[in-house]
Amino acid sequence: MLTINDDFYSNADFTQQQQSYASIEVINQHKAIAVCVEDSFIWLTLCYYLKSQQISAMPIHPSIPLDTAKSMAEKAGCSLLIYRDLSQLIELTNNEHSNDLSIAQAGLIQMSSGTTGEPKCILRSWTDIDIEIENYCQAFSDADSMTPVVACPITHSYGLICGVMVALKRGQTPKIITSINPKYLIKVLQACQQPLLYSSPVMLQGLLRLWPKNSKLFAAMTSGSTMSQQVFEQIAARVEKLYQQYGCSEAGCLSISQHLQTANDLGQSLPHVAISCSSNKEQPSEIVAYIKTPLGTKIVNTQDLGYLNAKGSLCFLARLDDTIIVSGLNVYPIEVENIILKHPQVTDAVIFKIDDQFAGQRVCLQYVASPAIEPGILRQWCSKKLAPFQVPQVLQPVTEIMRMANSKVNRKQLALNFQQTRNAQQTSHTKMDKDKLTASVG
Repeated sequence: MLTINDDFYSNADFTQQQQSYASIEVINQHKAIAVCVEDSFIWLTLCYYLKSQQISAMPIHPSIPLDTAKSMAEKAGCSLLIYRDLSQLIELTNNEHSNDLSIAQAGLIQMSSGTTGEPKCILRSWTDIDIEIENYCQAFSDADSMTPVVACPITHSYGLICGVMVALKRGQTPKIITSINPKYLIKVLQACQQPLLYSSPVMLQGLLRLWPKNSKLFAAMTSGSTMSQQVFEQIAARVEKLYQQYGCSEAGCLSISQHLQTANDLGQSLPHVAISCSSNKEQPSEIVAYIKTPLGTKIVNTQDLGYLNAKGSLCFLARLDDTIIVSGLNVYPIEVENIILKHPQVTDAVIFKIDDQFAGQRVCLQYVASPAIEPGILRQWCSKKLAPFQVPQVLQPVTEIMRMANSKVNRKQLALNFQQTRNAQQTSHTKMDKDKLTASVG
């Protein structure tokens, strides 16, 4: 059936565990249940049981503290929280600010990433998830002969649906890895017959640094954040079959790139999805997905900017909110980052924007360099490689760029942190000037 780290669970184990939930009366009295448990087997069997009973399930990462888990569950309209293990079944009181997502239909409740604002609760019906699984299997038949190794959170739809549920639908035995030890993961992968690793660009990059130099990883799927071209080239050189999938919380997986040539290639849409987007790279547009469901076509505005290339493959350019407008011209962060990462000393970089009362918006750069390079010198280098409106006006050297758990960069948070730091510095300088003035007058 499946393996979690070193523990194998058979079909009989899975069925027996599911059947045990039928005798827990409180579980069957609720329409929406939040699950925050440490045991991945408990979560997966609960998920399948709740699905079979048409009860909504909200997975919460087991590291979340109790009070925060309660707040998240109540906000989503859940009336029961299963916390840590089956001995803690906490009934909740929904307040007037909660979202009772479970009334219309049962399904999987998740929180959006929050990269474009306050995270929001999203419910996808179990029926829509079944349709996604069916079409994912059909579109990605390459994986039929591979062993799925899921090294990403199964409390998120990427690991849960595309990693675990798709594998079980195919009749495969997925290997679920909850340990973050890369040496252990390498050991698991090397013991597998044609492993297909479900992971993120950041984890892949770290893993491949330790991978034996004389061999390649058989196959890997990446999702969650777009790679820089530099990172893509590093990873592609060490993986025989590299894939990338694209989707969003509201719709699940929308497309898969099975012949990955560039970092921003998102591939072809799944059979039940139609993509509307510009065919002109110079005039990109929002990626809009039209998804077939039993209730009709669901339209999802992704808030991502992209275009369809000559082969009809979807290409990502930027989040709409991340696009920087300088003197009426659009600056796309990933394009600038790819150029800056070509500097021999720069190992990581992220472009974000801050508001400017005179220029409208300013291009800002946070970067990691080894050996260190002065901002003025790097800016001079940038001026020779980039158009004048693309050159960062503010450059901030750091030892590490802050990333979210899914390896995405929250550019809004970076901008907020930068503004707060700058305001604090200005306040400090003002105080020092006042102190000097007071001392001179005295």
